[in-house]
Amino acid sequence: MMLRMLRQALLYLLMLILLLFVLFAVGVFWPIATVDAIKTNAPVAIVNASVVDVAAGVILSNQTVLIDQKRIQIVGSVDEIELPQNAIRVDGENRFLMPALWDMHTHVYKVTPLLDMPLYIGYGVTNVRDMASCPKANDPFAACPEDFKRWTAQANNDQLVGPRIQGIASWHVNGPGIHKKIKGLPDFFGVATEQQAREFVRYYSGKVDAIKVYNYIAPEVYFALVDEAKKVGVDVVGHRPLAISAIEVAKHQKSIEHARFILHESFPGSAALRESVAKGAWSEDRRQMLDQHDPQMAAAIFSAMKESGTWYVPTHLTRRVDAYGEDALILEDPILRYLHPLMKWQWLEDVNKVISEDPSPIARQTYRDFYHKGLELTGAAHRAGVKVLVGTDYIVAGITVHDELEQLVMAGLTPVEALRAATVLPAEYFGLQEQYGAVAPGMFADLILLNQNPLNDIRNTLAIESVIFNGNLYDRNKLDEISVVAKKRAGSWSVGCKIVWEFIKNPVGY
Repeated sequence: MMLRMLRQALLYLLMLILLLFVLFAVGVFWPIATVDAIKTNAPVAIVNASVVDVAAGVILSNQTVLIDQKRIQIVGSVDEIELPQNAIRVDGENRFLMPALWDMHTHVYKVTPLLDMPLYIGYGVTNVRDMASCPKANDPFAACPEDFKRWTAQANNDQLVGPRIQGIASWHVNGPGIHKKIKGLPDFFGVATEQQAREFVRYYSGKVDAIKVYNYIAPEVYFALVDEAKKVGVDVVGHRPLAISAIEVAKHQKSIEHARFILHESFPGSAALRESVAKGAWSEDRRQMLDQHDPQMAAAIFSAMKESGTWYVPTHLTRRVDAYGEDALILEDPILRYLHPLMKWQWLEDVNKVISEDPSPIARQTYRDFYHKGLELTGAAHRAGVKVLVGTDYIVAGITVHDELEQLVMAGLTPVEALRAATVLPAEYFGLQEQYGAVAPGMFADLILLNQNPLNDIRNTLAIESVIFNGNLYDRNKLDEISVVAKKRAGSWSVGCKIVWEFIKNPVGY
């Protein structure tokens, strides 16, 4: 009797395993919700709109903008322009036309096209700078340079609803050890010596636009890396390496990411903190950094950055989640409707890790103070002449650019100054100011038509009526479709199966 029951239980278990296997296989091949790219073959005329001149910070009223062949052809008074008979007319009355947005610190993953990539266009973000490409081919998580280039070509050819990826960074350089965690990487990925740093740069030369440095690269290795990067014509971007002063880093990097480095480097213990890295004893006393903050030391950093032309990407959303990770502000954020449970699980691991380090009320308040002080210092950096860029480094595509714009206004920038950080200045960063960042003849037709004035309130950038990407008109109905598709993907079991399958096919440990 007992044996028969065990056999039955085993049979049921095998049947359950088989059923799960079949469901998983079906999920891998089950088609996902899709959104087709728009291809507008006729000219598009935005009639009688208020054009936002972001560079000048003014509104030009009663303007008509004619778009054809993916470019802005004419901008002028309503009475002065004769429109082609086949032009698609878009009513711009009581609406505001501005350049589309950039995200200058994003991560487009291998699985992003399965998830929220269309949201970039849905929220008016048409160009991005990606901050980490794969360490080796067939990585299931990190996209490779050839992926970025393929997606950009497809976007430009009206085959993909997604942004152009204008800048690609290498896998991050973080000192010895990383090559041992991922099978098959060359030893020089450990970047333990000056020679390995040079090999790393040469490996990525011609594949990426920039080498990304991280926290724990040693000073002598860093200087060899930046020297080699200069020789091969590749930029260096990323974190301020913890063992090197911000003033020194400003001389060598095109951009420095994340606001926290200013606090690390502007209190009397900064030098000792840098020296602790070599001893393996790095430990942040955030309360000390806040209580002993020296504005003159911060001003010296800003002066060095301004003199060297070093760009600053504060990514305040990342510090906000550190500060408020247990609050409804983060855990009930409406943008989470676009986040797949697998991605949310990974994100919550990071959120909870920060909280678990010290969940005491005093420690949590210190994190909040740290975040708010970072905002204050970004405002000071801007006033000192440091060029600030909008970059999110956050969890959902497109929509978070608008959140980061609001963070910059909280930091003390005016709405128009924040908009420049997401339009005019990114184009300048890439030397593309003749193509992007303005509503002017000859520019690529990447535009957002808003129902409210963004210069009055930065949150009005979310009042989107239409997006023009690459000359193609994404009207409100199409933007709503993009939102619906992204939400469906976020709740899709088949998308989850596809993500897991990528890792089964190409297992890599990080």
